[in-house]
Amino acid sequence: MPHLSFVTPAALALLALAPLLWALALLTPRRVARWRFWASLLLRSAMLVALVLGLAGAQLVQPVRALTTVFLLDASDSIAPSQRERAVQYIDQALRKLPSGDRAAVVVFGAGALVERAPARLSALGQINSLPVSTRTNIQEAMQLGIALLPADSQKRLVLLSDGGENSGHAVEAARLALARGVPLDVVTLRSERGADVILTAVEMPAQAREGQEVALTVALTSNIATRGRLQILVDGQLARELDVAIPAGASSVAVRLPSGTAGFRRIEARLAADGDTEPQNNRAGAFTEVLGPPRVLLIAADPTRAANLQAALESTGVRTDLRAPNQAPASLDQLSNYAGVVLVDTPARDVPRELLRALPSYVRDLGRGLAMIGGGESFGAGGYRRAVQDNSGASIEDALPVNLDPLDTAQQPDLALMLVIDRSGSMGEPGGGSRTKLDLAKEAVYQATLGLSKRDQVGLVVFDDAAETILPLQKLPSTVEIEQALGRFDQGGGTDILPGLQTAANAISGANAKIKHIILMTDGLAPSNYSQQVDELRAAGVTISTVAIGSDANPNLEDIATQGGGRYYKVENAAAIPRIFLQETVIVAGRDIIEGKFTPAVALQAPVVRGLGGLPPLYGYNGTEIKQAARAILVTPDGKPILAQWQYGLGRAVAWTSDFKGQWGREWVGWDQFPRFVGGLADMLLPPRPSGTLTLRASASAGQTAFELDAQDDQGRTVNQLTIRAQLVAPDNTSAPLNFSQIGPGRYRATAPADTPGVYLARLAATNADGQPIGTAATGLVVNYSPEYGETRDNPQLLRDLASLTGGRADPAAETVFDSPAQAVGTVTEISLPLLWLALLLWPLDIGLRRLFPRLGELAPWLAALRPRPGARPASPERGATLSRLGAAKQRARDLRAVPELQARPAEPAAPIFQAAAEPADQPPTAPAEPAAPAPAPSDDDQFARLMAAKQRARKQRQQ
Repeated sequence: MPHLSFVTPAALALLALAPLLWALALLTPRRVARWRFWASLLLRSAMLVALVLGLAGAQLVQPVRALTTVFLLDASDSIAPSQRERAVQYIDQALRKLPSGDRAAVVVFGAGALVERAPARLSALGQINSLPVSTRTNIQEAMQLGIALLPADSQKRLVLLSDGGENSGHAVEAARLALARGVPLDVVTLRSERGADVILTAVEMPAQAREGQEVALTVALTSNIATRGRLQILVDGQLARELDVAIPAGASSVAVRLPSGTAGFRRIEARLAADGDTEPQNNRAGAFTEVLGPPRVLLIAADPTRAANLQAALESTGVRTDLRAPNQAPASLDQLSNYAGVVLVDTPARDVPRELLRALPSYVRDLGRGLAMIGGGESFGAGGYRRAVQDNSGASIEDALPVNLDPLDTAQQPDLALMLVIDRSGSMGEPGGGSRTKLDLAKEAVYQATLGLSKRDQVGLVVFDDAAETILPLQKLPSTVEIEQALGRFDQGGGTDILPGLQTAANAISGANAKIKHIILMTDGLAPSNYSQQVDELRAAGVTISTVAIGSDANPNLEDIATQGGGRYYKVENAAAIPRIFLQETVIVAGRDIIEGKFTPAVALQAPVVRGLGGLPPLYGYNGTEIKQAARAILVTPDGKPILAQWQYGLGRAVAWTSDFKGQWGREWVGWDQFPRFVGGLADMLLPPRPSGTLTLRASASAGQTAFELDAQDDQGRTVNQLTIRAQLVAPDNTSAPLNFSQIGPGRYRATAPADTPGVYLARLAATNADGQPIGTAATGLVVNYSPEYGETRDNPQLLRDLASLTGGRADPAAETVFDSPAQAVGTVTEISLPLLWLALLLWPLDIGLRRLFPRLGELAPWLAALRPRPGARPASPERGATLSRLGAAKQRARDLRAVPELQARPAEPAAPIFQAAAEPADQPPTAPAEPAAPAPAPSDDDQFARLMAAKQRARKQRQQ
């Protein structure tokens, strides 16, 4: 039935003022009529009650019988199609019994929950359009979404249709929320139906192994049928073993032995293909092990002779090396993780695969490994490493190095203005090597030339056949995108005439504001020799010219142009060499990337690598670079340019040696008796430190989340607090993400990260103390197999029954009873506090009127006064009328007398009797004595009060006069 509720019930305590109000009124003498007294008291009581109820936030609650039911439909992969069809039929059958005024909604859930139907009048479910992620079952999220859909002004019920196989979230917490909200949960159990299924449950192997030994591997299987299958074992993504296995019904295992391989982390994956298996999702599992052994370093060199001296010195110190050509080097993080460090030895960037260039920054930053670049004629800026390809985080190999590739220059004007004049005649469309034409190689050469320029340099591009066209006007070095767009705006043309191209380039470069002005001319055919005067004019203007002749058919006068123009002449038989020549020519002209001359490096920092070496041999050249702010320069040139530098990049280290080890610039170093010792110190700078025993890293996974816990202690076993931890988590697809550790206790740190992809995860970290001093490193692996959705135990009917019991719901109710009323105390709420306040406000003037105004009844309601009988009233006699007239006249004389001061001072005269007999004629007989007049009616209380009030008002006016 309707009832009141209150927003602020404590305000009802003010109702205690009502008895006080009545007591005060009853104990005070009454000065008004009885009916006025009681009417005023009742009005004041009503005002008090209205004010108190309004302040308490009174609400009128009217009961509601309508019911809203939300169906929670499990759409995870553990639900077989037949079970899902049964659930849909159950919902449709229930909806056919939907009472008038009731509403229904549908939520479809798996790993997450989606609203399929909002609360409304539904007649049938129809086609299900929502597609949640089906690899997990999260009943908690489904229940929370269902509770959120339930309106407040309705009876409420949830109906869960599931197998109960929860593997994400905590449904019991959602059930407690439903209990607090008074929402019962009915459960409909979808019984598990499984076909023939072979499950690869786990791969077990030792966490550590030594290099050179065999590792025992155990593959655990579970099957509900007897069958045969083929088992594959992959190590770091490469097939290592393959064997046929007989699989009995029930639990079984397969033992496999594998060579441990070289030092480093090893990811192991087992794959099974079984006959008759209906669920392949659970036929993979993984494991990992760490192979202990001497560190291995990958040496990458375009020319093996450039790395020979370094390789021999490293191996003499006990470091194992693997020398590879750039196109033979591993390019994925998974393969690179087998090496403790990578060294690029005088190798141009164009020869390094793009995949490897992308992987190297993450290899250092995320895996905590080492990277070194050794100088030479094709290294650092001279090797085209400016603006190299970037990884997914936007970092390039230059970002990983401890030096900047652009040396600082105090000059304010650009260093170099470079015009590229390219032949695009029809002959340039001929094959130049592989599938690319000579024009394709010329375009790549233009791009390579820009890699030798700094941001302050200028570059322009002119192409010619029998006419010239400016493709890129001379300007400060544009972005890589703009250069690539310009190279795409021209194709091969017609004949060959060099003069228009030279003239166009001369017009552009003559007025350039640059210290060095240079033109590179490239052509592959014969052309009229009509450009000698133009070359002389350019030379006189301070512009030099270098020429590149492609093939034996090129104009023989090109060499004379280079000589006359003060440049260099390149004759190219293999067009594939054109890009290298353009970069080389740009580096030579700019004169920044290669500085040659004898000098002795100075020790800028007494690091272990140079400590105790004595006098250092001289060097005869180096690559121009600039030390980065956070890096350490250990050896420098006399003018402070870095020769040996190192820094920490992410979790790893990077080293730069800007001279060479091939016997050209460093010829006295490679023959020095301390060279092996120096290289051993270089390896110590490069390779990551061994994991510290003071740091212990543990990992665990649950419900798609990984958790990492780190314990930090010093050598005395005391906890280490306030550590700064840099950590990375490498996923099975080799993508990496930072791990954010926070301290959770003395010496204990914790980090979490999602782990939705099955496979092996690698976590590495480096820790420093509050003073910035390194504490140590730690690493561990974590295996995340397939979702429990595909495991051996998938359903949990007992969980469903517990949820129903906790919330007061029913287990497996008939579809016809789904919309039975749960008899909840639910109603619609109407706010009445404001109307009550208005009521009190309106009653206030009525109360004032009752206490302050005294109108006669005839004034308020003349018709009522006319109907009111006067007791004892009768018509007045003439004698009474005359008497009243005399009374009135006497009263008026008294007023006049009081109004005249002189009369008030006179002595009083005898007053004539008010009542005197009328003079009777002498001849008339005496009249008979008159009968006594009937007594006048007694004045009412109201009349008396009115006269008293009028007298009081007259007295007040006299005092004021």
